[in-house]
Amino acid sequence: MGNGQTAAEQRISGEWAVERLSRRRLFGAGAAGLALFTAACGDDDDPESTPTPSFDPSGTPVGFIPGYEDPARWSGRTLRIAAWGGEVQEALRVMVWEPFSRATGCTIQEQTTDYAFLRSSRDDGAVYADALVVDAEFAATAFDQGLAQAIPGEIAADLLPRSDHSVPAYAYAMVNAFRRDAVDPPTMPPETWADWWDAARFPGARTLFKGAFGSFEFALLADGVERDALYPLDFDRAIASLRTISGRIIDRWWESGLQPVSWLNSSRAEFASAWHYRVIAGQSEGQPVELVWNQGLLVTDHWIVPPNAENADIAVDFIAYASRAEVQAGLARLIALGPVTSGAFDLLDPLELAKLPTAPSNLATLVPQDVAWWVANRGAAEERFNSWLLGVAG
Repeated sequence: MGNGQTAAEQRISGEWAVERLSRRRLFGAGAAGLALFTAACGDDDDPESTPTPSFDPSGTPVGFIPGYEDPARWSGRTLRIAAWGGEVQEALRVMVWEPFSRATGCTIQEQTTDYAFLRSSRDDGAVYADALVVDAEFAATAFDQGLAQAIPGEIAADLLPRSDHSVPAYAYAMVNAFRRDAVDPPTMPPETWADWWDAARFPGARTLFKGAFGSFEFALLADGVERDALYPLDFDRAIASLRTISGRIIDRWWESGLQPVSWLNSSRAEFASAWHYRVIAGQSEGQPVELVWNQGLLVTDHWIVPPNAENADIAVDFIAYASRAEVQAGLARLIALGPVTSGAFDLLDPLELAKLPTAPSNLATLVPQDVAWWVANRGAAEERFNSWLLGVAG
């Protein structure tokens, strides 16, 4: 776990050996470690030197937030927060958790999101966290499973949909990425997945995620399916489209979120699907990698509060704080995750906005994950993909 992983990357390094992107099966990751502002750590099992999203911890911390001027509000109380570890959790610590602690007087007890532990601790009557970052599919079903309670009040996360029992935390995207010297001229990259699929126009090795998630969407877009007609995903048509490009992939189906950018940097591949913030991390280290936002797949992680959280009142106040424009903008400056509060963009400069999937000019080009469809069809989609890839069917 960790190493800068978002929830979607936790899927990739989770229990499923083949269906790696299904965070629904990330139930055996082990008990969450308890720590006071202690960084999570982990190994993405990638032997190649690969950049991880980084930030400057000396950056300007979040200052005064209106409504959070009483440093004794939660004095003597402890808020237990869980997220995915690594650089993402470090950025949350610096720009969200520690400033909230200073502003309200509470102590933050930091943990790692673990669905198995969430379930078992609920059943034991002692939930291990008061607020957790979870993936969108888990958030969509958590209330019905008795794993989340209502989150009341006005919360500033207005950019992406929220429910009565979950609130978006940040957004990220799986995008079309490429090695800069694979495109000639470099000002004319593959702007769509149809272009990316065009090996005559853009020759070179490819890499896609080894799973249905994202790979099916991109295959269908490449085959001419309009973005507003993408769901429900047509498995047969997606497989037929993948078959036309699989000869350019061979053994380069990526399973770790670190792999595609590493392979672009090392020239093992020239074109990839990749997490946007991994590409941006590579760019910050001088690697010759670029991305195209158009037709990328937008993914969101969410906050939930377990039904018997001991400090639900603080958790709700914390989520409201974490959703404030000032806090969301600060987080985006440290790590290129998309704010979910529209007011955050007024506080960011054009160079910062260019790196964020939810910035207005980028958001308009992305395809939002149909969470409800994936909740209902993930098992069937992954089985269909794996059957084709293993040569059992299709």
